[in-house]
Amino acid sequence: MTKVFRKLRLLKSSSESKTPRIEPRELELAKEIQKHLLPKHFPLSEVVEIGTLYEPSKHIGGDFYDDCISIHNRYDGSILDVGCGRGLLLQKVKARAEKGTKFYGVDISPKLCEIARKNNPNATVVVGDAEALPFPDNMFTIVFMTEALEHMLDFGKALSEVSRVLRPGGTFIVTVPNRDWASYDFYDKIRNHEFQPIDDHYFRFNEITELVTEHSLKVLRYRGMDNLYYYGWKHRVEEAAAFFLPSLHRKMKRLVFKCRNEK
Repeated sequence: MTKVFRKLRLLKSSSESKTPRIEPRELELAKEIQKHLLPKHFPLSEVVEIGTLYEPSKHIGGDFYDDCISIHNRYDGSILDVGCGRGLLLQKVKARAEKGTKFYGVDISPKLCEIARKNNPNATVVVGDAEALPFPDNMFTIVFMTEALEHMLDFGKALSEVSRVLRPGGTFIVTVPNRDWASYDFYDKIRNHEFQPIDDHYFRFNEITELVTEHSLKVLRYRGMDNLYYYGWKHRVEEAAAFFLPSLHRKMKRLVFKCRNEK
């Protein structure tokens, strides 16, 4: 069902004839999702663009994007954000990038792409599927995929596309929710099932490292982020503790990886 839910975001602005990957059986399943799992105040026409209602600062730490960017120290060349959403990460990267850097974003939601273009008037933002990126081989020096891989239909295909469009030796920065998070069981009991009726995929550490390695993406660095038990200044204390006890990184809510393309 998670796979079908992701595809639904295409439907509001595209007819069925223009979205051949969405099959009739999936539309029927979508109706069942709407009927049984989604709250009544979210009709199907609104669910397909639910991403436009998502406010990152309310659901992840306010410093999330800064923490993602800080894992790498130089931003130049051509940079792509896969699953760019509203384009907030692109805004942050631009503030740190070298002069002459080119910025690109891609998202499956036409509405979110529209918002991202407004937020990044100098970036090229296009509608597209992460599993079939609309870019040529070896185009980018840096590719981001934050808060996106867990929504993909085929993780391997998405990572294969990253490897294809990323230049040899290029940098890939990816974040995933962590199934080994210390507070996962507690979170799973109290999370808002009405806001998010379909689970994202939470990755085990070994699972995600094996996946990226299989697609010629070598892990150079990683760290935990967002929280262990707390947000805000208390999480900064947790980060300080993780400096002395690195194993704590693998117990935080999200993991961020910096990889090198070795194709």
